[in-house]
Amino acid sequence: MWKKYCKVSFLVLLTVLVVPCFFSCNDDNEEVVGNLNPPQYESVSGKYEITDSSSPYASIELGASGDYIVIKRSSGYAVSALKKENLFSRKAPASRAVAYDNVVYGTYTQIDNETFNLEGFGVIQLKSNDGQGITDITIRPNGGNEMTFTVEKAETVGDDDLTNALCRTWKVLRIHEAGYDSYDGEYDETYTPDEYYGAISEVMFSKSGTFLSFYNDNEIEAHFWKWENQGERQIRYSWDNVWNNDDEEGNFTVDFSSDNRLTIHEYYRDYETDEWYESTVELVEKNPSESNEDEGDVTIPTDKAPVERVFTGKLVSEVDDHGLDRFVYENGFLTQVDGGDGYTITFEYNYLNADKPASDPDVRYTMVLADGSVSYVYDVWLNELGFAERIDSRHYDEYGGFDFQSTCGYDEEGHLVYMNEGREEREYSLVWTDGDISHIDIQGSYTQSTDFTYSGLSNDNNLMFFYDIYDMDIEELKYLYWAGLLGISPKHLVTMSNSDDEHYQFEWESDKVLYRQDNESSWIEAILFSFAE
Repeated sequence: MWKKYCKVSFLVLLTVLVVPCFFSCNDDNEEVVGNLNPPQYESVSGKYEITDSSSPYASIELGASGDYIVIKRSSGYAVSALKKENLFSRKAPASRAVAYDNVVYGTYTQIDNETFNLEGFGVIQLKSNDGQGITDITIRPNGGNEMTFTVEKAETVGDDDLTNALCRTWKVLRIHEAGYDSYDGEYDETYTPDEYYGAISEVMFSKSGTFLSFYNDNEIEAHFWKWENQGERQIRYSWDNVWNNDDEEGNFTVDFSSDNRLTIHEYYRDYETDEWYESTVELVEKNPSESNEDEGDVTIPTDKAPVERVFTGKLVSEVDDHGLDRFVYENGFLTQVDGGDGYTITFEYNYLNADKPASDPDVRYTMVLADGSVSYVYDVWLNELGFAERIDSRHYDEYGGFDFQSTCGYDEEGHLVYMNEGREEREYSLVWTDGDISHIDIQGSYTQSTDFTYSGLSNDNNLMFFYDIYDMDIEELKYLYWAGLLGISPKHLVTMSNSDDEHYQFEWESDKVLYRQDNESSWIEAILFSFAE
């Protein structure tokens, strides 16, 4: 099954005599499955088979780790395997949908109790009938018309400890292969998955009996699985969900460890050619529900609300910098931003809940447009200072949207010193001198180096305008600053910026910032602002 070379492809392996490779087992399930926690989407996972034959889709499945599978109603379930140079290789998991033959595979997020955004595919809504289970599904595919069909939820293969531990998405870490074939003779090799193109990147098991392999060349193999011998942790897989218990299916065994790891063992021998193959594949859980223990727990300060830790003067009420925003604060938290174009941004502070899983974001803010549609969702993880360290964003539009991740770094005093703004992979490096930003380097889609000069006027109200003053094009991340989650402000008001080919002067008034280029006489309004009473 896991053969590395194209001489014996996945499909060919299903026709040879498979001899299962057994390993000693411990009957204590706790030791067998280790310390795996339920995946993030365990409670909503399931496969929904569409009973209406007019539907272009046969089924839609939500995996427990946040991955989905859409099977089109075209040529059956299985996807033919192409001969591959290697089966294991992956540099990074895909976050958007990949379509191959009649299978679409990607990641999803939950919008509400019954609505899910299948990134790269569209939005689905699962509807129940007075608590009698899911009976209908509404599909709004990207660029297509809304459609509704009746569905039946597929039966599950079990709900025991072993099945619960297995059914999630796994990423390949390392492979050891040994064997003999007529092309290469004997071989024995250990390699990591980033060495080869066209290799498996992820493996997904579900309680509905789905077993999917995703390759980094965007090819997909969809199979079925069941326990062949659960006591020996032996699995049998099939292409078509027909179980003849003959040589048309294959077997492998699985082992679990306490660090969110899975090991797959397989052995086969073709007695006609005397070729044999043995592999040990190490995998790690994708999107584990809790951080590894060796990473340590992050304790977010709660002695002060975030706004109070950053803003020592007045709080802004309105800011007009490329669009008017009105800020709503409650008990030291920014709870809402109302835009001049009718949109609303709402903040949720999940870290205040002591029972929050570590894998869930500490803060989430969501923009809803005037028509009620969601424009974007930002999930934020905070560091021990209480500032944003990792930000995962999802933007929705008529073409299906896009997502990206941003990361931030701070010094001990809470100054933002680094940001990778993932939208266009811009990297910002900030140098602070005596409490003020003295220099910023920008790398990525464009490069720039800028020095800043300050007056003796104190920045009493902690104003920080990333785009118009510091030329940091960070889009919606700016709202994190007004929420007190993006570090502290410069101590003084900046009066000049000097880059390679641009030189600007700034003048501050009680409710605005003016600017002009060198050698120009007229000042231009750049930013307007007002403060709460």
